[in-house]
Amino acid sequence: MWRKPAWVILWFLVSGCVYLGRDFATAPIKSIETNVTTQKEIFGYFGEPFRRGLENGYETWTYSYQHYELGQLRDFKDLYVVFNRDNTVRTYSYSGRDGPSASEELSPLDRGPQ
Repeated sequence: MWRKPAWVILWFLVSGCVYLGRDFATAPIKSIETNVTTQKEIFGYFGEPFRRGLENGYETWTYSYQHYELGQLRDFKDLYVVFNRDNTVRTYSYSGRDGPSASEELSPLDRGPQ
């Protein structure tokens, strides 16, 4: 009795596409400035975060998107934003196959002195 539904589910997972999170535009990432860009602006650029949390007492927002085909990761994007207590961006990081070049994937704090 359980074999047929199990095969249908397995077939769907192996042959179909699976999307996790919500896709988001990467162009606004270039506009993010630490200690300047506000939480309200981040919300305007990317919408509701996939996850909210705290890091050392600072609010964090995570935007995440993953696309799998035939069980393999085909596309991913992760944006992690930490906010100051005044609701400006403290730091951020982006990684993904789509979007800014590698030099823009690091947060300003990770890039070193400018």
